[in-house]
Amino acid sequence: MIKKCQVFTPAQNVSELLDYVGYISNLSGKKVIENACGDGNILTEIVRRYIIDALTQNKKIEEIRQGLQSDVYGIEIDEVHYKNCINNLTYVAESFNIFNVKWNVFNGDFLKQNYVNMFDFVIGNPPYITYRDLDDETRNFLRENYISCRHGKFDYCYAFIEASIICLKQTGKLAYLIPSSIFKNVFAQELREMILPSTVKVIDYTTQKLFEKKLTSSAILICHCGEAVSNIVYKDVARNREYQISKNRLVGKWVFSSIAQNSKNKKFGDYFTAAISIATLLNEAYILKNFTEENEYIIIDEYKIERELIRDGVSPRTLNYNKTECILFPYKYDNNKLIRYTQKEFEENFPEATRYLRSYAKELNARKSDKGCEWFEYGRSQALAHLNQPKLLLSTIVTKEVKVYELTKECIPYSGIYIVPKGNCSLKKAKEILESDDFLLYVKGIGINASGSSLRITAVDINNYTL
Repeated sequence: MIKKCQVFTPAQNVSELLDYVGYISNLSGKKVIENACGDGNILTEIVRRYIIDALTQNKKIEEIRQGLQSDVYGIEIDEVHYKNCINNLTYVAESFNIFNVKWNVFNGDFLKQNYVNMFDFVIGNPPYITYRDLDDETRNFLRENYISCRHGKFDYCYAFIEASIICLKQTGKLAYLIPSSIFKNVFAQELREMILPSTVKVIDYTTQKLFEKKLTSSAILICHCGEAVSNIVYKDVARNREYQISKNRLVGKWVFSSIAQNSKNKKFGDYFTAAISIATLLNEAYILKNFTEENEYIIIDEYKIERELIRDGVSPRTLNYNKTECILFPYKYDNNKLIRYTQKEFEENFPEATRYLRSYAKELNARKSDKGCEWFEYGRSQALAHLNQPKLLLSTIVTKEVKVYELTKECIPYSGIYIVPKGNCSLKKAKEILESDDFLLYVKGIGINASGSSLRITAVDINNYTL
């Protein structure tokens, strides 16, 4: 698990982290920790600054050595990196003729320590590990011990941020290089509420990638525990823009825009419903790409499937590239009401489709499907009740423009976000709204950086857009 996150802080960002919290002068007696220190990229600069500051104040070598031992802390869970860190710190100290420093750097798990109100500075780059990559033991530990990890699919760094805030003194300062997704991820809501009172500045790299071969977009979070400010200074590094945002606006997702949306206005979701498309949980079986047609069947390899079960299957990607696909649709509609077959009905009425799907029996049974789902059905069925009508479709990933596709009543979207009207509202109007410059500006504020200039949005984001 830990090896997935061993990406160390670039030198330029090390200096920025230290500068933003004022770790520059008068450092003696101020305790600082890097709590996932790796090889010591940040700690070595901390030590260098600490020594230079002490020398400018005419402190003696022995006094500086004692100060390093009492003021500078580090912790690293990986033993190899821990040893490298000790060697690197020793090299820096000895370059100033300071020898035999007993470093307060430990080989251990920061999240299992009990540091409370102890440090003047926490400066670091926490491990970037998604919920998907955490083992069950770690998930359970974090859920039981950290408020920010009590619900949903939290990231590992949430606990690091929470623990870092806790270990600061009442006037302590934090500078953390974090994944910018924490500002928008629905599962980071409790973390955002926790850090909002002390947050004073966010330096957002948006489309700039700080770590090679990593898709994660990064930001620097600056917190001052001793300052109660009503605004956050937000800096968009890629666009070279900086402005102040009232904390009162940062409810739910943190939208860093100089233009506020009026919460009293009507929302897109008052007139339309945006929702995630169907989830078969085994597209390999249900999405049919290479097929031929023969009378009342379509032919897939040595199998044939009754045409009655076939619909046009679409995704934003296939529509963008004009690809033709079908989808096996093991349901029917009666007066727009979804009808689900019993196992007996399906197997008796569609013996060829049954034989085809039985060839995927192992994979179908391994799905984590909805409770009560029949073996031949899609793993998730919540979207199906509303799909038997004209609809719109757009991708969850937006790059430069919002592409909206019109779908017929019979089309079944298996990827992306679909839009259906409420009452007599016009889909033409919905398409006009979604393709507008104002909505694109909203996406740039609310979206999570995916890669490059691409942003990830959710159905909830669309429904919450104010008109």
